[in-house]
Amino acid sequence: MIIRVRSHEGMHRVEVGLTDTLAQLLQKLAPMMNAPTPDSIILTREAGSQQMVADFEKSLLSLGFKHGDMLFASVAASARPSVEPTSTHAATSSTASFVQQESVDNQLEKDDGLIKRRRDGGFCKHGANSMCEYCMPIEPFDAAYLAEKKIKHMSFHAYLRKVLSENKIRGDISSSLPVNMPLPLEDLDYHVKSNCKSGHAQWPEGICTKCQPSAVTLQRQPYRMVDNVEFATPALIERLLTFWRSTRCQRFGFLYGRYERSNDVPLGIKAVVEAIYEPKQAWEEDGIKLAIDSPEFDAEIARANTAAELCGLKVVGMVFTDLESTNEAGKVLYRRHANSYFLTSLECRLAAYMELKHPNA
Repeated sequence: MIIRVRSHEGMHRVEVGLTDTLAQLLQKLAPMMNAPTPDSIILTREAGSQQMVADFEKSLLSLGFKHGDMLFASVAASARPSVEPTSTHAATSSTASFVQQESVDNQLEKDDGLIKRRRDGGFCKHGANSMCEYCMPIEPFDAAYLAEKKIKHMSFHAYLRKVLSENKIRGDISSSLPVNMPLPLEDLDYHVKSNCKSGHAQWPEGICTKCQPSAVTLQRQPYRMVDNVEFATPALIERLLTFWRSTRCQRFGFLYGRYERSNDVPLGIKAVVEAIYEPKQAWEEDGIKLAIDSPEFDAEIARANTAAELCGLKVVGMVFTDLESTNEAGKVLYRRHANSYFLTSLECRLAAYMELKHPNA
């Protein structure tokens, strides 16, 4: 059977036998998590739980596990203490290492997200204390509502509600999903399955429908992680533009601010920018050079982050100019449009680099 384990390393699928013990599961899990020893892994049945699964010598079947069950794992600061086979130990807060998400995400998770509607005088035939299909609340991902409000992309939390609604999931999603269906936030795995039992030669000599990865279809992402960017004062952008006006060269900066709820999009999030930090850079008329892989750059940004944290701020994005003069007073080249491009290849690489360096909790 397959036991799914979620950790900071990602999602792991551990193949075990019905009579295998919890200790044997840990033995297989340790190299997947890059854990120093199996004893250093803390297993819990629920994310963030302090109740550790510690009946190491019992079989998984006797512990009530079944095919497709989910466990949550973290690596302890020290090795697991010796315990009796039937005892249960609580993981202390010092050894728990689950990611802390943004406070705005915690707020939105508690919100039902339903969009309230008023009684329709043309269609509603009921009294003031009743409701019907024309006035009942609708989901935050409702396509007709988004189109009416000209919202091109639903919010990330609305997208999660849509995924869960389509699968009719309520409560603990990890135990409700079919085994072969990825969780909404699970990184997809497109590796060829090793040790296929179908009788053919192993990859790359052989492959079958059971061990080959799923087909990949590229499509536009239907949601946005941040629905709006709001600058605390116009002066923040004016400083960047003033630099360009005086030098005709481009400029780059990191946006520092905070995340708040956005009222413009159902279950939306906005980034409120309070400051722009411009790191050391080499600038030209047609671009910018950043030493983003150098220790000096990392040290500089670390100092900026420390100062920002003392002010209650964090990095929420980046900004750069892209203005080339036409040599006519006040006019610039019109390069980015529907028939041209939105981002250059170098800008796509920079965006991907920053995404990987600042993952969403």
